[in-house]
Amino acid sequence: LVRKKHVLSRLHDALAWQAVPVVQLLAADERVCVHLIGTLFGMLHTVEDSGALGLFVEVLVRLVVELKSEQYLRCILDESQKELCKATTMRGSLPTFTLLGKLADAIPGFADILVVEHSNLVDHLLMGLMYPNEGIKAAVCYLYGKLYSSPVGIERLSAHFEERLCGLFLNTLGHAQTKELQVNCLGLLKELLKSDHFVSILMNNSKTEEESENPDFLEGENPLPLVLKKLLLTRDEMLQAASSHCVAAVLVHSPSRYAPAFIHADVPEFLFECLSCNSEILIWSVYCCLLLLTEERLFFSKCHTVYGIESLVRSLQDVLQLNNVELHKQGLLLFTEILKRQPVEIKLFTNRGVCLEAIDVLMETVNCPVLEVVVEAVRAVAAFLRKDHLTSPPVPYEELQKLLEAVLKRCADLSPPQISKRHASHPANRNLSRVPQRQGQFLLNTLESFRNACRLAVEFQSDPMAQENAFTAPNSESKDTLSNFSEFLLRICDSLCIPMVMNYLERAVSPSVMEVFISTLNTLFTVVPNMRNKFSKKLASSSFIRLTLELKARFCSVQ
Repeated sequence: LVRKKHVLSRLHDALAWQAVPVVQLLAADERVCVHLIGTLFGMLHTVEDSGALGLFVEVLVRLVVELKSEQYLRCILDESQKELCKATTMRGSLPTFTLLGKLADAIPGFADILVVEHSNLVDHLLMGLMYPNEGIKAAVCYLYGKLYSSPVGIERLSAHFEERLCGLFLNTLGHAQTKELQVNCLGLLKELLKSDHFVSILMNNSKTEEESENPDFLEGENPLPLVLKKLLLTRDEMLQAASSHCVAAVLVHSPSRYAPAFIHADVPEFLFECLSCNSEILIWSVYCCLLLLTEERLFFSKCHTVYGIESLVRSLQDVLQLNNVELHKQGLLLFTEILKRQPVEIKLFTNRGVCLEAIDVLMETVNCPVLEVVVEAVRAVAAFLRKDHLTSPPVPYEELQKLLEAVLKRCADLSPPQISKRHASHPANRNLSRVPQRQGQFLLNTLESFRNACRLAVEFQSDPMAQENAFTAPNSESKDTLSNFSEFLLRICDSLCIPMVMNYLERAVSPSVMEVFISTLNTLFTVVPNMRNKFSKKLASSSFIRLTLELKARFCSVQ
């Protein structure tokens, strides 16, 4: 064995460093090549040393790759067929499965030749998957993954998967104990989930939507949602990331069709728990999953968002410390969708402390130097400013004032033709500063945030608990009152909002911007009723009435 390993090592080095002369020497006589390949293949099944076995496989693969001839591929497939047929135990088939998997990985087209010309080999793969040895199962799953990554393999093995492999594969993944088998199963699953057809088969195997509504029915089963949940429960971040990636890969085909099965299996709960990790890959994958789940009403009615909002806010706090703009944007996008879609009748922030932390996160992102992040942050602010998100007494008016002021000032910083010097140097801002349409969109989002704040003030007028901080000490005056907040809205509209819009109108006219702006001004008349006359005179003196008439004429002529 020692001599064989030494010779193999020398051959391996020769193929690695002097491949051209070695291949020219071997290719001169076809019989020599066939004999060498046959000898190496035969030695695979006589060696028990795992190190030597790996070396044999590596040399065989490199040799066939360098020879670049389908003839030798077919030679190995013929020998593999004979070996698998005569093997007395499945354990002896491991070297063959390993070799075939490595060849399929290294040689494009090998998988196609296998499924077209040696399809009976696939029956041996099924037997390997049923054998109680996880090393063999891992090698089989790896090879299956390569076969199903080929369009020809997908076409030829479609019925094989539906009729014979699906249930066996799910059972194998559900009971996998070793890391190697878990990883190779997930690799195969990842390939299968690219196909809508295979996703449908896998999820139907996971019981129908109606059956999945009964939690007792799922107990003791191994449908796909429960198997993936089991992997989320591991402490292995790589497996958790792969599992969440697979969840997203299923949902992307049809959230409305497949999300209920995952929701009933309580997968969202464990996705939220994964957000406490340090892995950017896992966090990104979980954000993507949860974002797809927000498209399903059941995600909210089952109160998964109520359970998970604290984890999400804490995750955003941690993520903002990382230098990963895309992760910041994805997290804010998820936060915005939850804030927007949360049903009014189900209170999202049951803990005032989490609500205040959410305001801190929004404040930090609004002041971020990267405008792409700021744009997402302002959208989140607009979604956050809803009465049902802020009804835990006392209402944090002072914090809301600071947040709104930061939003309006950031928008004012976007002065044409370039962004304020404070943030212009950041590389992510170079393109944004040159595109007026994006500036208009940013202004629109800012105005929507301000309009929502004004509506909030009007809605709180009928709520006695929202008038002032009930926990203010006796004989002391609180600034945290609805009255102060309302006056703040009027002041900042005069000092920032109106000048900002008028400045924008000198360069462009946007019906959507003007619609939101005029709607906001209309609401402001109700925010502080006793200042209505003063506000009207202010608008009239600034030629606002003339402006609105001119805009009306322009918009009507365009229509």
